Amino acid sequence: MKTGELVKKIRTEKGIKAKAVYDGLLSRSMYYKYESGLVETTADTFLYILNRLNIEADEFLRMFSVMDKDNSEYKNYRDNLNNAYHLENLTEVKALEKKIAKEYQESGLVRFYNLMLIATVMRKKLGRTQESVLNERKEISHYLMRSTKWGHYEYRLLIDAIFMFDSSSIEKVFQDHDWDDSQKGEDMKLDNLKIKALCQSILIFMKSNKTDHVNYYYTLLDKIEVNSNNVYALSNKKFFEGLKIINDGDYEQGLKVISEIFSLYQKIGLDDLYKEHVAILQELLSVQLQKAKSRKRRKA
Repeated sequence: MKTGELVKKIRTEKGIKAKAVYDGLLSRSMYYKYESGLVETTADTFLYILNRLNIEADEFLRMFSVMDKDNSEYKNYRDNLNNAYHLENLTEVKALEKKIAKEYQESGLVRFYNLMLIATVMRKKLGRTQESVLNERKEISHYLMRSTKWGHYEYRLLIDAIFMFDSSSIEKVFQDHDWDDSQKGEDMKLDNLKIKALCQSILIFMKSNKTDHVNYYYTLLDKIEVNSNNVYALSNKKFFEGLKIINDGDYEQGLKVISEIFSLYQKIGLDDLYKEHVAILQELLSVQLQKAKSRKRRKA
């Protein structure tokens, strides 16, 4: 964790406006970068910031130590939970759900609460209980819609929770979303998360046969500028270009584009991305095949 990220948490919890903290110290663009963990500040400026937050230096250090520990524990729980769900290990998902709930009770941190909601839905889906996931999805949606400026956490949260969303709920989450690209290329991780969230959402619209939504969000994806050395982001954009061509009905050209990007994956060793995109391609082709069969039955 960077100092600016904790400063932002303290500031928002105390209800202090950014202007009251940074006026005369940092410009708007600079304090955004600082609170996003992109840059650090000088020691004297940092002490002024603490003074305006009514936080003493030793108190901040204790909070930083606790938060850094919480971040490490959160990442471990998140990674283990996603792995257990991928392996369809219901027993492990149930055990992690209880541990995460206990962690939330002890820490009170929202990220543990949201992770608990995700674990609950995973448990319901793996257990095939037919229980509704509407309440969990609603709470995740409300959290995302309240966030006017998404950072790493918000995009990652949507990526982790997207398996519980349908096309209508995704559309609702994005209806007032700010896709501001003013920081383009400065935060590679943010660019990657933003692109992955958009790609996964586009796939949901494709499977739901919402052509207008596919076209609109693909246009947004195409407009996101990334550094020329960001292979992950560029590869995702290229793969979804081919996927959209297939979705539009030109299988030959779409598969040609995807074949080219798959060759690149194998050349530079992007094995995980290759496996992920092969699975997505197979899923979309299966959906397209089912739609074609359904149309033939209706005509018959």
